[in-house]
Amino acid sequence: MDFELTDEQKDIIRAARAFAEGEFPEIARECDQKEEFPRHLWKKACQLGFVGVFIKED
Repeated sequence: MDFELTDEQKDIIRAARAFAEGEFPEIARECDQKEEFPRHLWKKACQLGFVGVFIKED
């Protein structure tokens, strides 16, 4: 069985890392302390396709 990530999966990882590193450095500690996640970032993550799991039926 081949467990190597596809190029598409690697692109998703890079995009998610860029999003996180670009959006969270200044607010991460505060989010952890308040146990909150900014709604505007949630919406942005949704728009970028980072929220939700898609599993093919077959």
